[in-house]
Amino acid sequence: MRADELLQTHTQRCGNTVLLRLTGELDIATAPLIHQALTTALAPHPQRLHLDLTALTFCDGTGLRALQHLIHTLHATDTTLHLTGLHPNLRRTLHLLKPHPLDLPLFCTDTCPPGKGHGHSPCSGTNEPPGGGYPACR
Repeated sequence: MRADELLQTHTQRCGNTVLLRLTGELDIATAPLIHQALTTALAPHPQRLHLDLTALTFCDGTGLRALQHLIHTLHATDTTLHLTGLHPNLRRTLHLLKPHPLDLPLFCTDTCPPGKGHGHSPCSGTNEPPGGGYPACR
């Protein structure tokens, strides 16, 4: 399989916010796609990046390094990172990395976008509020 069949990146720009969704497997074969997507997402110099990992099904060591690089790149560009859909195992693993990427300024929710709870109503079972799109995209 080709890398773009194993991992899809979906980018949506909404004012000063960019939504980046990852779907599939993040590993040695697909990590370059993250760097390409990040370059595209940061081109308009957004204030915030919402990174939705809900549909990420696999992440190996190279994928972890790609996520760590993404977090540090955003920190260096003063872009606020909002992580959503971060699987508990991946969250624990990211906390173990040195330096701790999750100690950098960012906002994490379990499954829902900011202001929409933590896996509870109104967005249980979905990754977006009813009507689609994150609040900044309405």
